[in-house]
Amino acid sequence: MNTATGFSASAFQEKRAVSKLPEKKGVIGTREIVKAINAGKVKRVIAASNCPSFIMEKVPKGVKIEMFEGDQKQLGTKLGKPFTVAIVGYPE
Repeated sequence: MNTATGFSASAFQEKRAVSKLPEKKGVIGTREIVKAINAGKVKRVIAASNCPSFIMEKVPKGVKIEMFEGDQKQLGTKLGKPFTVAIVGYPE
């Protein structure tokens, strides 16, 4: 178990580390991502390396989850946002 994030690496369906984000506009926010997954609009989720476990538990099973190599602040910066981002969803 990773003590920094509170969840084990086996909690991820996909363990691949991501350093480059897709160029498509992503969905930000746990509630919005879950709604988009249920609507079939999001099939891939990228989580920051320090994403809290309670957020990861809200993502439905069967969705491709990948780890971003940076933390929440770095993920927000990569997305051009002036705030931290724990997870982002993409339609791929």
